[in-house]
Amino acid sequence: MSKSILEKIGIPKNITETKSKKSSKYKYPGKPVAMDGNSAAIMCEQESTDAAGAYPITPSTQMGEYWADAAAKGHLNISDKPLIFIEPEGEHAAAAVTAGLSMTGLRASNFSSGQGIAYMHESLYAAVGKRLTYVLNIGARAMTKSTLNVHAGHDDYHAIDDTGFFQMFAKNAQHVADLNIISHRIAELALTPGIIAQDGFLTTHLIESFLLPERELIKEYLGRPDDIIKTPTPAQRIIYGETRRRIPELWDVDNPVMAGIVQNQDSYMQSVAAQRPFFFDHIKELTDQAYEEYYQLTGRRYERVMTYRADDADYLILGQGSLVPSAEVVVDYIRETRGIKVGVVDLVMFRPFPADMLGDILKGKKAVTILERLDQPLAVDSPITREVRSVLNKCIENGMNKNRTPYPELTTYSISDMPAVYSGSFGMGSRDLQPEGIIGAIENMLPDGKFKKKFYLSIDFIREIPHSPKQKAYQETIVESYPNVKELAIRGSENPNLMPKDAITVRLHSVGGWGAITTGKNMAMTLYELLGYNIKANPKYGSE
Repeated sequence: MSKSILEKIGIPKNITETKSKKSSKYKYPGKPVAMDGNSAAIMCEQESTDAAGAYPITPSTQMGEYWADAAAKGHLNISDKPLIFIEPEGEHAAAAVTAGLSMTGLRASNFSSGQGIAYMHESLYAAVGKRLTYVLNIGARAMTKSTLNVHAGHDDYHAIDDTGFFQMFAKNAQHVADLNIISHRIAELALTPGIIAQDGFLTTHLIESFLLPERELIKEYLGRPDDIIKTPTPAQRIIYGETRRRIPELWDVDNPVMAGIVQNQDSYMQSVAAQRPFFFDHIKELTDQAYEEYYQLTGRRYERVMTYRADDADYLILGQGSLVPSAEVVVDYIRETRGIKVGVVDLVMFRPFPADMLGDILKGKKAVTILERLDQPLAVDSPITREVRSVLNKCIENGMNKNRTPYPELTTYSISDMPAVYSGSFGMGSRDLQPEGIIGAIENMLPDGKFKKKFYLSIDFIREIPHSPKQKAYQETIVESYPNVKELAIRGSENPNLMPKDAITVRLHSVGGWGAITTGKNMAMTLYELLGYNIKANPKYGSE
């Protein structure tokens, strides 16, 4: 299309360049781009990070590939150093390599998913104990609990809950990029490694438009690994003095530090217990500091818990990841069509668990439904639900004690402040989540709802209309033996089309080839780059 034709229909020659020139009161407002979540992570990592150890595993493979490509092309990071990429034989080795890179004082990263997280699990404990500062980017993927599935699930993310890594989860590509940078900042202040996760395929491979952090922002916000900084905490000052290297060099022949030593009965417990007051208890404060510093530079504010229309809400949907934007749209619809006050709670940070914020947010609500993209077998509740119940119980304990407050960091509840808690599993293995499912979760909480405490969204244990007489007979035997199995599922009363006004939807199908996926991506990018559309292009990969 020629320039003259573009001008005739009122389209700038370079729409993204025009958008980037919009005035902003913030120093680094971001550059308009369109790309998938994997690319968003790497576009930040290749600027900030010195080295990566990674082994390919779906759906995080692209992160390692993009990094390796940037390293091969001689890309220089903000320290003007060429990138180092090491691909060892297996995920466990990749984690060990990343730890080694971090111990030498380099800013290091790793990328993994699913079974890869399980293979490296042992090394993660050691990384925390050595007070390393690397960041693990996860494309969250279902584990092989019944059959192999390479799509979205939070099994791998929650497999790390007990290691001591701090954990955050991004709801879209914008959050992937920003939280990746913030994660490095927190890790280097707290001397504790961190995780930033995104939903496999649903975010890692979803192309969408967002504001990419500038190289100059990353340089100012993160700085160089060898910068000398003011030591952030009293415990660190005992070790390092008033100043320290931003990323300490543990492997330094001039100033050696013992790491990975053997401790027997009298010493091991002492060192493990000491980590909580001297290191872990500082992470919350350092996280809030990192968020505020990022906001001052970019205007994009993050918190350990973020909410949407929750202040006046009677009912809340709480979750992580790509569920959150969908829930926000459903909430708008329910408020507009039914007048029911519903809000959304985005649990940005899972470790350390933001008990102080959640106690305030949930106080006095009628009910909260916690939706989680996994099902933990044999557990009394799924992981987020367990944590939320613990917070609520502590708030009640505060109210029961007349002479003292057992948990001064938490708010105080009376019994009437306690919301009803419901727990739902959804979207395992990237099973589609339609508005209907979220509406069903909301309807379950309402006065005329079914009040199911534990349920699965949008699946059928028993089909209302069997496909055949043989299936009908089979289902009758199931119901006879398990009469309540049907009640484990929830479906909503409607499935509205909640696409934005004037939105255009295009769906391409292909059998046995990659042509449709590439065509869809190219079509979306053309609409973005030429016409300035806000886009979401989601390739629905299968295992076929």
